[in-house]
Amino acid sequence: MGLLYGVSQLRSRIVVSLCALGVCAASLLAAPVTYAGVPDPALSTVPNVLAVPGGSLNYQVTIVGTSGPIDSANVTLVYSAAADSILCWCTTQTHPSITATTNASGVAVFNIKAGGCANPAVIPGGIAVEVFVNSVKLKEVGQVSPDIVNARTPPCTVSLSDAVQFTFPLATATYGFCFDLNSDLAVGLTDAVIATPAFANALTCN
Repeated sequence: MGLLYGVSQLRSRIVVSLCALGVCAASLLAAPVTYAGVPDPALSTVPNVLAVPGGSLNYQVTIVGTSGPIDSANVTLVYSAAADSILCWCTTQTHPSITATTNASGVAVFNIKAGGCANPAVIPGGIAVEVFVNSVKLKEVGQVSPDIVNARTPPCTVSLSDAVQFTFPLATATYGFCFDLNSDLAVGLTDAVIATPAFANALTCN
């Protein structure tokens, strides 16, 4: 009993000494912030990048840690050199790195002004887009777009040729990476809903 009491007293004195030096407060504040800010790939939602000439479509990711959604996190999309070179970029769109910040719900929204499909499976090196959260790599994804037939140089345009390419997969629910605009591993009505306004408005950018 005396030994246990002595150990307890020693621990208390160490804590008091550390607090007197200012270490205690710093440690207590830093630990939960660091823990809460660590994203969990299994809990986070990071679909393939959705882009369109003009940037009218929202591409949304949700970053979640073990303590819940992570607020004010920097989410950065980094395109590989191979992917960057095969896409059509609007002149006002920065690349190959694009950053957005999460809100209180852990959601970061991008409006990417570009066209073209980047399927990691057919890109040299096997990497299209790396997703980083606060400089920590979270996931690798590809890019999809209604502008599937792109000239790789502006103007980037959603045209009749793009609509024709989508017709068979959408009509027959035939899966193809580049036609799966909502990343649900299927091609169907929800993808058509995303693509149709782009086709109808012939979205374009220089």
